[in-house]
Amino acid sequence: KKQIVPPDLLEEVFELNMQLEELRMNKKMGEDDPNLAKEIGAHKTALEAKHDALLKELEKYWTDWDSLIERNHGSKAPAEKRATITAKMVDVLNRRNYIRNLVRDVNAVLED
Repeated sequence: KKQIVPPDLLEEVFELNMQLEELRMNKKMGEDDPNLAKEIGAHKTALEAKHDALLKELEKYWTDWDSLIERNHGSKAPAEKRATITAKMVDVLNRRNYIRNLVRDVNAVLED
């Protein structure tokens, strides 16, 4: 499945991918650019913070879901409210997965 870049990350991801490609090329040519590696490391730290923040957001939606089910005695919860919360959880999970994969890619390039 092809991942879609979350709109709020488009610019950052584009810049990061350009930097990763530059670092890959530098490594292939035997060049060292500590400033570039440092910038990529800073991007990685920021992405990890976003990943952690998304977990907090997801936990909020879990609580919203549990409250909805408890208030409505399970299956009596309105379908549109269930669908709304479910869509929010799926969105957060997709963004978390995308960021997790970016961090994995950054780690792979930095470790080469």
